[in-house]
Amino acid sequence: MDVLSEVLKVVKLQGAMFYNGEFSSPWSFYSPDSREVAPYVAPAAGHVIIYHLLTEGRASARLVDGERIALDAGDIVIFPHGDAHFIENGPPTKPVDMMKELARIFSQRLKLSRLGGGGEVTRFVCGFMACEPRLSHVFLSGLPPVFKVSIRDDASGRWLENSIRFSVNEADASRAGGEAVLAKLSEVLFVETLRAYIAHLPAEQTGWLAPAIRRLERRWR
Repeated sequence: MDVLSEVLKVVKLQGAMFYNGEFSSPWSFYSPDSREVAPYVAPAAGHVIIYHLLTEGRASARLVDGERIALDAGDIVIFPHGDAHFIENGPPTKPVDMMKELARIFSQRLKLSRLGGGGEVTRFVCGFMACEPRLSHVFLSGLPPVFKVSIRDDASGRWLENSIRFSVNEADASRAGGEAVLAKLSEVLFVETLRAYIAHLPAEQTGWLAPAIRRLERRWR
């Protein structure tokens, strides 16, 4: 049995939003906790998963009190519990508080956000995934606060990256079905990333999945 598939039958994900980021070194931004982000992304959602897909250049990610995680093109870094974090590249610089940018970004819908000092360019697609809070607590509790996966390691990941880049860059979300396509791509990206992450875990670290199914089933009876 594919345990992850069984879990995802119950956990209802909802792709919420993408936006492009183009940052030139040195740069740093602070992404607030998802509870602050949720009103902009999905007001009715109880929980928001945050992730960043690096499409060009390099960067690093870290929790407020955590170690740096190096990121290269093709990496996706996920914050399943919506923890506040920093993404940056280059010499230390004052972080931009993305909370101040969110209202402008979301009101303009899928527009490009630029910042930085004019050096080496890094490009991201930043995404948000809405999830019912009780289910997310049961299911996501087995995941670390942050992890990364390279989605260029296989053909399906490369296809997803190319599809998302094209959709975000070219699609007009105001056209019929535009937002639905991006939402579905967001869901598939998250699921495939989760599959790749779990596939590389030692067997003793995946035991939380089966109990998660049982707890979820009890909640829905």
